[in-house]
Amino acid sequence: MYGGKCDSFWKGANRLGMFLVLLFAVCFIWYFVRSVEADLHMRLLKLAFFGYSGMDVKSFILGAIQSYVWGYIFTGLWWLACGCGMMKKG
Repeated sequence: MYGGKCDSFWKGANRLGMFLVLLFAVCFIWYFVRSVEADLHMRLLKLAFFGYSGMDVKSFILGAIQSYVWGYIFTGLWWLACGCGMMKKG
């Protein structure tokens, strides 16, 4: 996957998932730091994440889990597009 070779699926998916969780956390915290368009920010989060109800712990956990799962989905799609899952070792 990196540099023309196919690395471990689980390693790449975990990295992407953790990165997406970090981005979600920044987005969640940004609501409290700069709430100029708080209503728009809240509506976008509700559109992007299933079960998101507001700026509470339950919604944060649901959003973080969904972000992590999307990392695995995107990595799987990338692997299929690149043909990494079809390669034979050796």
